[in-house]
Amino acid sequence: MALPWNCLQHRLSQFEFEALFCEELGWQVVYGPILESLSHPDLNKVWAAQADDVHGVILVQGQIQEAAAPLAFHTWLGQFSQVYSDPLVIWVTLDGQRSLWCWLSPGADQPYWQTTAVIRGQGNIALAVRLLSLQLSSLAQPSQLGDWLGPAAAISSPDLRAGFLQSWQTLNQALHAISSMDEREHYAMVLLCRLIAITGLQRQGYLGKDEWYLHNQFGQSQQQGQNQFFQKVLQPLWHQGFTLPPEERPLTIQQGLETVPFLPTSPFSSHELDRRWGHLPIADAAFEPVLTWLGDWLMATHHSPLDVLLDLGEWWINCREGMALVTPGPMLQTLCDRTLHATVLDWATSMTGQAYRSVDQLLMAIEPHQAAKLLDQVGQVTVLDPACGSGRFLVAALQHLTTLACTLRGIADLHRQTPVPSWAQAASQDSSPSPKKGMSDILGLHRHLLTHSLYGVDLWPPAVELTRLQLFLQAVEHTHQAQDLIGLPDLTLTILPGNSLIGLVRVEAERFDQVPAKSRRRSPIPPTSAEKPLQGNLLQPLLADTYQDVLAERQVRLEHYRSQTQLLAEAGSVPDYAQAEFWRDRIQELNHIAQEKLTHLLWNECSQQLGIRVQYQDADGSRQSRLLELADIDRLGPFHWGFYFHQLLQNREGFDVILSHFPTGSVQATGTDFVARHPDLLQGKGIAPSTLLQNRKQVLAIDRDIHQAWCDYRSTFSFPNQYFRRSRQYTHATQASPERAQGRLHWSRLFLERSLQLLRDGGRCGVVLDPFWNQASSAPLRQWLQTRTHLETILDLSNQGELWPDLPARTTLCLLWLRAQGLTPASPYSAHIRRKDALTPGTLGHTLQGLVDLLE
Repeated sequence: MALPWNCLQHRLSQFEFEALFCEELGWQVVYGPILESLSHPDLNKVWAAQADDVHGVILVQGQIQEAAAPLAFHTWLGQFSQVYSDPLVIWVTLDGQRSLWCWLSPGADQPYWQTTAVIRGQGNIALAVRLLSLQLSSLAQPSQLGDWLGPAAAISSPDLRAGFLQSWQTLNQALHAISSMDEREHYAMVLLCRLIAITGLQRQGYLGKDEWYLHNQFGQSQQQGQNQFFQKVLQPLWHQGFTLPPEERPLTIQQGLETVPFLPTSPFSSHELDRRWGHLPIADAAFEPVLTWLGDWLMATHHSPLDVLLDLGEWWINCREGMALVTPGPMLQTLCDRTLHATVLDWATSMTGQAYRSVDQLLMAIEPHQAAKLLDQVGQVTVLDPACGSGRFLVAALQHLTTLACTLRGIADLHRQTPVPSWAQAASQDSSPSPKKGMSDILGLHRHLLTHSLYGVDLWPPAVELTRLQLFLQAVEHTHQAQDLIGLPDLTLTILPGNSLIGLVRVEAERFDQVPAKSRRRSPIPPTSAEKPLQGNLLQPLLADTYQDVLAERQVRLEHYRSQTQLLAEAGSVPDYAQAEFWRDRIQELNHIAQEKLTHLLWNECSQQLGIRVQYQDADGSRQSRLLELADIDRLGPFHWGFYFHQLLQNREGFDVILSHFPTGSVQATGTDFVARHPDLLQGKGIAPSTLLQNRKQVLAIDRDIHQAWCDYRSTFSFPNQYFRRSRQYTHATQASPERAQGRLHWSRLFLERSLQLLRDGGRCGVVLDPFWNQASSAPLRQWLQTRTHLETILDLSNQGELWPDLPARTTLCLLWLRAQGLTPASPYSAHIRRKDALTPGTLGHTLQGLVDLLE
């Protein structure tokens, strides 16, 4: 029989731990020698209960002085593992208002402690959900408490990866009428993301409480006729169902969409590729692999889509670079701790005048009025991933920030007269412990953070779609009714496509004003008479001509759009929906015209000031060169930071945190990349990708078409190489050491220098990149970093211990975290660390936690 949720959540919220574990979970109270062995002069109370000789919970209350230092605190916690090999320690403060839950990481050869703070009166929704599984009958070796108490483990397997890859490839092949491979891959990912999003919605019960809605619709479509699923089911569902309010849906299809919720901003929003290619017929057979995959892995195993995509998406993105790896959880946790948590500790120290060594210590000590002020600052934090890939790092940042904001809000609420920021206020003052209320409260935090705090850019459009999908699914999981879906933020404003390395970081307004706009397109939605008094001249078509006017107009449009979507979330009225859509179109229109003018400025700079010419090989193999054309830059998708993030770069002088896994390898043509770009050519010639990779010279010598394609492909690196070397933006990442001639450029070094241009003074950066510290070619970059930043740690990790089982043992990656302020001190722990003994998945977490403890 399932445990009553309300009762369990009430016990947790009110700190009734004995009743929680003994009455609700069926554990046994422990008396006698065990409690005596845990005596401590600073402890006022010790209580213990156990499920068996292995699993036990130990409650301690008191002031532990050693807790101020993480290393000493973890050492102090170690005594409890001598009583139970798998203990849960709940440390309660003397006033009984806060608690810190501590448990050992599951499945590690060298276990390390994980923690989460719980505030009295607030509870912890995620923890309570996991406690439901902690019944006496469910605990059996080799299970550990961490399997239930920790975050849900990402699901990954070769079959799961193969199913995802086959689903995307089958959709890709079904779109063969699209001649551009880039557009074909992009549209295939748009379709796949929408199908996964539907699965997430049906799991939440938003499609008539039918958990097999998508599969049932497919079956019903096939009964009515073959090859009608895309045009008669999916297209109306996406474009007249999810994206229109019920009263606006065409009468001809309303009968089949009664249970479909309204999602004005979602993966189903109208896409440029829909307008271009949505008319193409797609056979039912193209959807069978993805429906099989979704059914087998997302439904039958009862895992959420996000659990599946976390690891799988990152693996799929990294496959394109020839390094099919997934960032281990402890590595990502450490980077978040060293950037997000460290930034919050900086703010807390500045505000209170007290130094905090860890977030745990902060949350156990900070006063309610201080927590409210700190919460306001947390709501203003800005996090950027300039190579967001699948979005895994941004999802991790969102989870950490949400947990921190929830806890600070709970501490502020301990003093009921302490005001908290409006964006962080609970959705309801109802004190009932309903899980629905708690999830709704978290959703409000998600909305704010996704709108104001998290930003991502990536050159590959399918990666952008996957990032938006994962953040969308994260928000959907914290909704409890269909009405909540209306207010989900528009991620097209914060997760953007573009080339992070090529573009203008600072825009000269005078030069911008001299470039004439190519077109002035009017808005597709005319203003109504009711809108004119409110919005005035802003509804006139593109009155702004100067750069400052464009920036001001764009900011006003953003504010109007966000205010309209907020009103829509609260009321769901059609006028608000129409106005929000109008403002979104106007923002895109303004972006398009500004993008054209800024790219023209970049072309002038590259061709006239830098003197860049495009080098290529003709049909005879001779090297030639030509003038740089505007189309050459357009093809690279430049991202103009100074325009899209003007407010952050000018008013706030940059981002607070940069968290990323930078692209690896050299800036040069590779066989792996060529194969990924030309699958149709190789298939048409009957040449397997492995054949070209292993015998490239022979293949190029035999086949003239492939040889020409290779020459054209190589020429695409001509402009970027010259730009990186001649531009003043990469003087350190491209500079050769005095004793060496000019060498290859490395993507990760370029991204590192770009990141420091985007980071505010005092901001923090935590990244995964190629090892570079001990290489002679990186001497100029290394010296610049030492004088420009406070390098806290550079840790080279080899794959000798199979950290990434699918990769060769020679594979190495580097963890780096720094603060963009001051000098790097001469310290063995803050300058450079290279661990020569091989780390394994079972020892990585323990090693990283020990390193962080030593640094603190």
